Amino acid sequence: MRTYGKWTAALLMSGMLVTSVCPMTAYAAGPLSDRVGEGYDAETWAKLTDDVLEYDEVPMLVHEFNTQISQTWDQLKEVQDDLKQGVADLEGYRHKMKNLKDRAKDEYNMEGIIQYTTQDIILGKVITGMNTSVEGILSTGTKNSLQKAENQLTKAVQSLMITYDSTRKQRDVVSHLQQLYDRQYQIMVNKQAVGLATPQEVVTAQTNQLSALSTLQTIDGGLMQMKPTLCSLAGWPADANPEIAEIPTVDLSKIDEMNLEEDTRKAIGNNTELISQRRSASGKTNAGVEARLGVINEGDQKMTIKMKELYDDVFARKSAFEGAKAGFEAAQKSADGYERMYQVGLMSEADYLGTQISYYQKKAAYNAADTSLRLAIETYGWAVKGLVNAD
Repeated sequence: MRTYGKWTAALLMSGMLVTSVCPMTAYAAGPLSDRVGEGYDAETWAKLTDDVLEYDEVPMLVHEFNTQISQTWDQLKEVQDDLKQGVADLEGYRHKMKNLKDRAKDEYNMEGIIQYTTQDIILGKVITGMNTSVEGILSTGTKNSLQKAENQLTKAVQSLMITYDSTRKQRDVVSHLQQLYDRQYQIMVNKQAVGLATPQEVVTAQTNQLSALSTLQTIDGGLMQMKPTLCSLAGWPADANPEIAEIPTVDLSKIDEMNLEEDTRKAIGNNTELISQRRSASGKTNAGVEARLGVINEGDQKMTIKMKELYDDVFARKSAFEGAKAGFEAAQKSADGYERMYQVGLMSEADYLGTQISYYQKKAAYNAADTSLRLAIETYGWAVKGLVNAD
């Protein structure tokens, strides 16, 4: 049987007489998989409960399945339900006290009148206090605080997933490069054996080979470290192995939706640090009032500057992305032509390997630019939601 908890304990300090006759009803939270119908259609819930982690599902996954977030919401709701049931039980017992008091009056039982009147008053105060707690547990302030924590965690999970996806794409490129450098090194060794390559060319080829292998091992280690954390934060056990879906290419239409002036107002209005400054106590003197207004104005100005920086950063990275994309698309077309030339014997293997290496280097630059732009757009969006500080 669950007890009231710290809120109820404080309220019942003066009403211990009721606890022995009004036991609490325990409520067990159902499994998360039973939540279909609580704001989700069957199709959406099926996607959330499959074994695939998708980027656009992160906010819902954190809300529903992150252990800390879901348990906090559930526990607050359970405490609220307990208190409501407790109030109902106490009101029933208070009604009994009133009936006993009325009977004592009819019987001119002064001792009973005093006893039952006292208990009626105590129960009334306890019930009033518990009703206040019921309203306060999921008050706007509490919900806002929890929502802020949930938003910050969502931001962290999205950032980690972007990094994981970028690293995985980098691994694919480096894996191809490592194979190409392996073959390039073998060719250089063979050329040196017949006097067609210098020792320095062999060393350079070997350095490229070993560097790619080392990079690949480092990437694999990073992926192994990131995946358990990503799984755990999104609601899977740390040792689970869900499919982590590839994040689609950055959506440039989000840039068209950006409105610096309007977004800055939202960022200032949503930022909890600035909200705290605005809600701070007013000064009791003119100097105090001016100082408070100065702090508020300074905070607003800093956020205005920060938003302009984030806005400009998006467009700078957009330009870099477009350049990298154009370079990669050109490399793709060239790669097709080089492939045909190599197949019909119009290009040596050594030259062909060089074109392949160039292609994958362009692809790596494109992937990096895509990730960089995505992070810039997301950071701007997080700032609008109040999750990026001005400093």
